[in-house]
Amino acid sequence: MLALPPSRETVASWISRRAAHFWVDAATFCVDKGTSFTAVLQNTDDVIAILAEHGEELAQDIREWSPQLVGKGTRVFRGHSFPTKSLQTSVMRGCAQCLREDFQKTGEMKMRGHWLVPHVSVCIIHQAALVPLWREASPLKRYDSAPVLEGIKDDLLSGKFDGKPRKLFAFDEWIEARFADTDFPATWLDDHPLHAASNFCHLLGAARLRLEDIPQSRITPEDRPILYQMGFQVARHGPDAIRDTFVGLQRKPGAPHDGPKAIFPKLYDRLAYAYKDHPDYAPYRHLLRDHIAATWPLGPGDELLGQPVMQRRLHSVRTAAQATGIDRRRLRKALATANIVPEAAQGLGDAWEVFDAAAAEPVLASLTELITAKDMAAAINATRSQFDLLVEDGVLMPDLDAPDVKAVWHPAQGQRFLDNLLTGAQQLRQAQHGWEHISKSAQRLKVRPVEIIDAIRDGRITRVGNRMEWEGYAAIHVYHDDVVAALQPDPIDAKSIEVFAKFIGIGQPSHLKRLIEAGHVQTTILMNPITKADQVYFTADDETAFRIRFVTPKLMAEVYGASWQRLLRQLRDAGIEPLGGREGPFGHVYLRDDTDRILS
Repeated sequence: MLALPPSRETVASWISRRAAHFWVDAATFCVDKGTSFTAVLQNTDDVIAILAEHGEELAQDIREWSPQLVGKGTRVFRGHSFPTKSLQTSVMRGCAQCLREDFQKTGEMKMRGHWLVPHVSVCIIHQAALVPLWREASPLKRYDSAPVLEGIKDDLLSGKFDGKPRKLFAFDEWIEARFADTDFPATWLDDHPLHAASNFCHLLGAARLRLEDIPQSRITPEDRPILYQMGFQVARHGPDAIRDTFVGLQRKPGAPHDGPKAIFPKLYDRLAYAYKDHPDYAPYRHLLRDHIAATWPLGPGDELLGQPVMQRRLHSVRTAAQATGIDRRRLRKALATANIVPEAAQGLGDAWEVFDAAAAEPVLASLTELITAKDMAAAINATRSQFDLLVEDGVLMPDLDAPDVKAVWHPAQGQRFLDNLLTGAQQLRQAQHGWEHISKSAQRLKVRPVEIIDAIRDGRITRVGNRMEWEGYAAIHVYHDDVVAALQPDPIDAKSIEVFAKFIGIGQPSHLKRLIEAGHVQTTILMNPITKADQVYFTADDETAFRIRFVTPKLMAEVYGASWQRLLRQLRDAGIEPLGGREGPFGHVYLRDDTDRILS
């Protein structure tokens, strides 16, 4: 076992013990000493100097084993930077055996600084797992440890809080050496910031579960130390070992068209998004980005660590077959004959066997043949009705003008069409609210798909999604609100029956429709700007005509300046009924002449 220095106590723990000697809490004690407990937790030179001026001299090793604020949201611990939130969680962990030994020696217990680090999970001395001791949302109460430890003292002394025995992993010894400045065999990670390196080990370990056929769902919080170790076993040896792991992950079930999140789970997601702008993670981002760029057949509609792919550099046998319409087996043989890829028996599967797309273009062009409309629709993964609409509107056009020939479509045209729409598209892992396929969005707006396609091409619609579980035209989605904003015409200056009914206080639009059908109400026929169908509207003139002849309870309150309930009572007392009778077909609509006579 490794020897530890005499004390790793934190400033907060020391202050809390001092406060307990005077029977006050840490916050009150710090105020009495000219500062605040919040300031003390920052461990800055100015605050420590104030404590010294008031007779509270802290040993240097206590300061060195306490996180120190160095900037907004950042603390330094033992020379290593950490996000403040990673060190200041609501849960305080520790080793009960260490605390018990403290009590046996001095009658007090001390909280250690390294217990705050989330990557530390074991006591080096006792080889036992660190355990949660208490949970507290308020930092002032959480770090005032002396009264809390006093409250759980009996359980600590009885062994109730003892962590499970656990052997030390190489990762545990490595991170201990980084904190304690003790010897450990050199690793590639030593030259990189500790927090980012530790997180990378954890993410790489989680990715390696696929190599062992262990599902992520089986992993519990208690398994985190194993994941750190699994990642460290590889990462300590540097880029070549890491790349070998990436290759191994690609040999497991799964293919490029499943997306990198399926192959590298959390590793890709964190490096592509959560840590994309953090310089400490740049070495790991570069490793993964360079590996994917060199081994994946990425094209428009794909992304590389969160950035859209604008141009295809590599084809796989599979993507080339899709782009050219050539039978995959025939294409593989032809590419092998041209020494572009190995034979199927010697190389990788068609999905992973990649080659330079530009260099192979002459070979692909010589093999490509014209195909039928049915095959063209299948090549772009569109239904026949979707394909026919694209043809009718001139989005796709036959490459051969030969009425008696069926095979008049060149597959490359279909691929250019897809690439044009998918360039810069964002990847959609699953159905998301607001996203619709082009044809569905067009159907909702009662427009033709070509109108949406043109809006994408000319930049009026900028958000395009690529549904990862589908391919081709079926994968192209648009955000429907964007389509509405781009295509919906200016509204007409008139109200529909439903809108006008609500506006004048007729609760059921059917009552207003009956008034119209009976010829009592003036309306105007206009073309609906969305459906393009003729529809009944109320213009400003129509509304004026209605108000001259009729009133509703809502309009009565406006016209006569009293509550509609009071006005209706007056009408009932005078024997005035709604048009068509009290239970008539028009609801509570009254003739204005009748109401003026009684209410004016």
